[in-house]
Amino acid sequence: MERKIGEIFECGGEWYQCVELPSDYIGCICNICSMNFDGKCPLPIRECQAENGRSDRKDVIFKKLEKVGEPCHFGKKLMQTYKLFTKPVTPLGLDYFTIREADNSSLKIEIKQNEEEMEEKNLNLKPFDLEAAIQGKPVCTRDGRKARIVCFDAEGGKPLIVLSKIDGKEVILRYTEKGQSDYYHSPTPREDDLMMLIEKGSGYVNVLSDYENRFVDSSIYSTPEEARRNGEDKDYYIATVRIEWEE
Repeated sequence: MERKIGEIFECGGEWYQCVELPSDYIGCICNICSMNFDGKCPLPIRECQAENGRSDRKDVIFKKLEKVGEPCHFGKKLMQTYKLFTKPVTPLGLDYFTIREADNSSLKIEIKQNEEEMEEKNLNLKPFDLEAAIQGKPVCTRDGRKARIVCFDAEGGKPLIVLSKIDGKEVILRYTEKGQSDYYHSPTPREDDLMMLIEKGSGYVNVLSDYENRFVDSSIYSTPEEARRNGEDKDYYIATVRIEWEE
Protein backbone atom coordinates (compact mmCIF):
# COMPACT_ATOMS: atom_id res chain seq x y z
CA MET A 1 0.00 0.00 0.00
CA GLU A 2 1.52 3.29 -1.12
CA ARG A 3 1.25 6.11 1.43
CA LYS A 4 0.47 9.54 0.02
CA ILE A 5 2.63 12.49 1.04
CA GLY A 6 0.96 14.01 4.09
CA GLU A 7 -0.90 10.80 4.94
CA ILE A 8 -1.16 9.92 8.63
CA PHE A 9 -1.33 6.31 9.75
CA GLU A 10 -0.98 4.14 12.82
CA CYS A 11 1.69 1.50 13.31
CA GLY A 12 2.38 -0.37 16.54
CA GLY A 13 0.23 2.00 18.58
CA GLU A 14 2.07 5.11 17.34
CA TRP A 15 1.14 7.66 14.66
CA TYR A 16 3.31 8.52 11.66
CA GLN A 17 3.16 10.88 8.69
CA CYS A 18 4.47 10.32 5.18
CA VAL A 19 6.81 13.22 4.31
CA GLU A 20 8.66 14.05 1.08
CA LEU A 21 12.42 13.57 1.36
CA PRO A 22 14.23 16.95 1.55
CA SER A 23 15.73 17.75 -1.85
CA ASP A 24 19.11 18.62 -0.35
CA TYR A 25 19.47 15.40 1.66
CA ILE A 26 22.40 13.17 0.78
CA GLY A 27 22.71 9.71 2.29
CA CYS A 28 20.62 6.70 3.14
CA ILE A 29 17.01 7.77 3.71
CA CYS A 30 16.63 5.09 6.39
CA ASN A 31 18.89 7.15 8.66
CA ILE A 32 16.27 9.90 9.01
CA CYS A 33 13.13 7.76 8.83
CA SER A 34 11.22 6.93 12.03
CA MET A 35 10.23 3.54 10.61
CA ASN A 36 13.86 2.36 10.80
CA PHE A 37 13.64 0.09 13.84
CA ASP A 38 17.24 -1.01 14.45
CA GLY A 39 17.74 -1.44 10.74
CA LYS A 40 14.45 -3.26 10.18
CA CYS A 41 11.58 -1.52 8.38
CA PRO A 42 8.04 -2.99 8.58
CA LEU A 43 7.05 -1.36 5.27
CA PRO A 44 7.78 -2.61 1.73
CA ILE A 45 10.73 -0.79 0.17
CA ARG A 46 8.63 0.36 -2.78
CA GLU A 47 6.62 2.60 -0.44
CA CYS A 48 9.45 5.08 0.07
CA GLN A 49 11.61 5.12 -3.07
CA ALA A 50 10.69 6.66 -6.41
CA GLU A 51 12.96 4.26 -8.29
CA ASN A 52 11.06 1.31 -6.87
CA GLY A 53 7.71 2.28 -8.30
CA ARG A 54 6.04 5.09 -6.29
CA SER A 55 3.30 6.54 -8.46
CA ASP A 56 4.24 10.14 -7.61
CA ARG A 57 7.90 9.43 -8.49
CA LYS A 58 9.10 10.95 -5.22
CA ASP A 59 11.25 9.66 -2.38
CA VAL A 60 9.57 9.83 1.01
CA ILE A 61 10.29 9.12 4.66
CA PHE A 62 7.92 8.36 7.52
CA LYS A 63 8.18 10.56 10.61
CA LYS A 64 6.69 9.73 14.00
CA LEU A 65 4.25 12.39 15.20
CA GLU A 66 5.27 14.18 18.40
CA LYS A 67 2.64 14.57 21.13
CA VAL A 68 1.82 18.13 22.20
CA GLY A 69 0.64 18.47 25.81
CA GLU A 70 -1.64 16.01 27.59
CA PRO A 71 -4.85 14.39 26.28
CA CYS A 72 -7.90 16.65 26.49
CA HIS A 73 -11.63 16.25 25.99
CA PHE A 74 -13.15 17.40 22.71
CA GLY A 75 -16.89 17.03 23.06
CA LYS A 76 -17.36 13.49 24.37
CA LYS A 77 -14.11 12.26 22.82
CA LEU A 78 -10.70 12.15 24.42
CA MET A 79 -8.15 13.62 22.01
CA GLN A 80 -4.37 13.87 21.84
CA THR A 81 -2.74 16.74 19.94
CA TYR A 82 0.18 15.93 17.63
CA LYS A 83 2.63 18.20 15.83
CA LEU A 84 2.57 17.73 12.04
CA PHE A 85 5.44 17.76 9.58
CA THR A 86 3.41 18.77 6.52
CA LYS A 87 -0.18 19.39 5.41
CA PRO A 88 -2.18 16.32 6.44
CA VAL A 89 -3.96 13.92 4.15
CA THR A 90 -6.58 11.82 5.91
CA PRO A 91 -6.83 8.23 4.68
CA LEU A 92 -10.30 7.02 3.78
CA GLY A 93 -12.02 5.18 6.61
CA LEU A 94 -10.32 7.06 9.43
CA ASP A 95 -12.89 9.46 10.83
CA TYR A 96 -11.25 10.48 14.11
CA PHE A 97 -9.01 13.32 12.87
CA THR A 98 -9.76 16.93 13.80
CA ILE A 99 -7.60 19.81 12.58
CA ARG A 100 -6.88 22.31 15.35
CA GLU A 101 -4.67 24.94 13.73
CA ALA A 102 -5.69 26.76 10.56
CA ASP A 103 -2.11 26.49 9.26
CA ASN A 104 -2.19 22.69 9.61
CA SER A 105 0.64 22.70 12.15
CA SER A 106 -1.08 20.29 14.51
CA LEU A 107 -3.78 17.67 14.61
CA LYS A 108 -6.02 16.14 17.25
CA ILE A 109 -6.44 12.36 17.11
CA GLU A 110 -9.05 10.53 19.14
CA ILE A 111 -7.73 8.07 21.72
CA LYS A 112 -9.69 4.88 21.21
CA GLN A 113 -10.56 2.77 24.25
CA ASN A 114 -10.29 -0.98 24.11
CA GLU A 115 -12.96 -3.43 25.23
CA GLU A 116 -11.24 -4.15 28.54
CA GLU A 117 -11.41 -0.49 29.52
CA MET A 118 -15.08 -0.22 28.55
CA GLU A 119 -16.41 -3.47 30.03
CA GLU A 120 -17.44 -1.97 33.38
CA LYS A 121 -20.04 0.48 32.10
CA ASN A 122 -22.84 -1.10 34.09
CA LEU A 123 -21.25 -0.49 37.48
CA ASN A 124 -23.46 0.76 40.30
CA LEU A 125 -21.84 4.14 40.95
CA LYS A 126 -22.49 7.10 43.21
CA PRO A 127 -22.17 10.81 42.32
CA PHE A 128 -18.69 12.26 42.76
CA ASP A 129 -17.98 13.33 46.34
CA LEU A 130 -14.91 15.55 46.70
CA GLU A 131 -14.58 15.05 50.47
CA ALA A 132 -14.84 11.27 50.13
CA ALA A 133 -12.25 11.34 47.36
CA ILE A 134 -9.88 13.36 49.57
CA GLN A 135 -10.30 10.71 52.26
CA GLY A 136 -9.10 8.10 49.78
CA LYS A 137 -12.39 6.53 48.68
CA PRO A 138 -12.10 4.87 45.23
CA VAL A 139 -12.92 6.98 42.18
CA CYS A 140 -13.63 5.97 38.58
CA THR A 141 -15.15 7.47 35.44
CA ARG A 142 -18.80 7.03 34.51
CA ASP A 143 -17.79 4.51 31.82
CA GLY A 144 -15.98 2.36 34.40
CA ARG A 145 -12.32 3.30 34.02
CA LYS A 146 -10.44 3.42 37.30
CA ALA A 147 -9.04 6.83 38.19
CA ARG A 148 -6.47 8.10 40.71
CA ILE A 149 -6.57 11.69 41.90
CA VAL A 150 -2.99 12.74 42.54
CA CYS A 151 -3.60 16.45 43.16
CA PHE A 152 -6.63 18.36 44.46
CA ASP A 153 -5.41 21.96 44.32
CA ALA A 154 -3.74 22.59 40.97
CA GLU A 155 -3.99 26.16 39.65
CA GLY A 156 -6.72 26.99 37.16
CA GLY A 157 -10.36 26.04 36.72
CA LYS A 158 -9.62 22.33 36.89
CA PRO A 159 -7.79 21.74 40.19
CA LEU A 160 -8.03 17.93 40.14
CA ILE A 161 -5.15 16.11 38.45
CA VAL A 162 -6.24 12.57 37.64
CA LEU A 163 -4.43 9.51 36.29
CA SER A 164 -6.51 7.06 34.27
CA LYS A 165 -5.72 4.36 31.74
CA ILE A 166 -6.76 4.96 28.15
CA ASP A 167 -5.86 2.57 25.35
CA GLY A 168 -3.79 0.62 27.86
CA LYS A 169 -1.64 3.60 28.87
CA GLU A 170 -1.92 5.81 31.93
CA VAL A 171 -2.60 9.43 30.98
CA ILE A 172 -2.97 12.69 32.90
CA LEU A 173 -6.40 14.36 32.91
CA ARG A 174 -7.80 17.46 34.63
CA TYR A 175 -11.20 17.91 36.29
CA THR A 176 -13.22 20.51 38.15
CA GLU A 177 -14.00 20.12 41.85
CA LYS A 178 -17.34 18.62 40.80
CA GLY A 179 -15.59 15.86 38.91
CA GLN A 180 -16.37 17.27 35.46
CA SER A 181 -13.93 17.55 32.59
CA ASP A 182 -15.42 20.75 31.15
CA TYR A 183 -15.70 24.23 32.64
CA TYR A 184 -19.37 24.70 31.78
CA HIS A 185 -20.97 22.08 34.07
CA SER A 186 -23.08 20.57 31.31
CA PRO A 187 -26.32 19.03 32.66
CA THR A 188 -25.87 16.12 30.25
CA PRO A 189 -23.93 13.25 31.87
CA ARG A 190 -20.60 12.55 30.19
CA GLU A 191 -18.85 9.21 30.07
CA ASP A 192 -15.63 10.75 31.37
CA ASP A 193 -17.23 12.37 34.47
CA LEU A 194 -15.75 11.27 37.77
CA MET A 195 -17.91 9.04 39.96
CA MET A 196 -17.51 7.27 43.28
CA LEU A 197 -16.95 3.54 43.03
CA ILE A 198 -19.18 1.74 45.53
CA GLU A 199 -17.11 -0.44 47.84
CA LYS A 200 -18.41 -3.74 49.09
CA GLY A 201 -17.63 -4.83 52.63
CA SER A 202 -17.98 -8.34 54.01
CA GLY A 203 -17.71 -10.15 57.32
CA TYR A 204 -19.18 -12.91 59.47
CA VAL A 205 -21.87 -12.80 62.14
CA ASN A 206 -23.37 -15.35 64.49
CA VAL A 207 -27.04 -16.29 64.38
CA LEU A 208 -28.36 -16.78 67.89
CA SER A 209 -31.66 -17.83 69.47
CA ASP A 210 -33.48 -17.10 72.73
CA TYR A 211 -35.64 -20.24 72.18
CA GLU A 212 -38.47 -18.08 70.84
CA ASN A 213 -36.84 -15.89 68.21
CA ARG A 214 -33.70 -15.98 66.13
CA PHE A 215 -31.52 -12.90 65.92
CA VAL A 216 -28.07 -11.87 64.71
CA ASP A 217 -25.29 -10.88 67.06
CA SER A 218 -24.30 -7.25 66.46
CA SER A 219 -20.58 -8.12 66.32
CA ILE A 220 -19.03 -8.52 62.86
CA TYR A 221 -15.92 -10.67 62.53
CA SER A 222 -13.37 -10.75 59.72
CA THR A 223 -13.09 -14.55 59.55
CA PRO A 224 -15.55 -17.41 60.17
CA GLU A 225 -13.12 -18.97 62.65
CA GLU A 226 -13.07 -15.82 64.77
CA ALA A 227 -16.88 -15.62 64.69
CA ARG A 228 -17.32 -19.24 65.72
CA ARG A 229 -14.84 -18.89 68.58
CA ASN A 230 -17.07 -16.18 69.99
CA GLY A 231 -20.35 -18.00 69.37
CA GLU A 232 -20.07 -21.76 69.53
CA ASP A 233 -19.56 -21.81 73.31
CA LYS A 234 -22.96 -20.15 73.82
CA ASP A 235 -25.98 -22.35 74.42
CA TYR A 236 -28.07 -20.23 72.08
CA TYR A 237 -25.60 -20.34 69.13
CA ILE A 238 -27.12 -21.60 65.86
CA ALA A 239 -24.73 -20.82 62.99
CA THR A 240 -22.09 -18.45 61.56
CA VAL A 241 -23.03 -16.74 58.29
CA ARG A 242 -21.27 -14.42 55.84
CA ILE A 243 -22.78 -10.98 55.12
CA GLU A 244 -22.04 -8.27 52.56
CA TRP A 245 -22.88 -4.58 52.40
CA GLU A 246 -22.19 -1.50 50.32
CA GLU A 247 -20.21 1.38 51.75
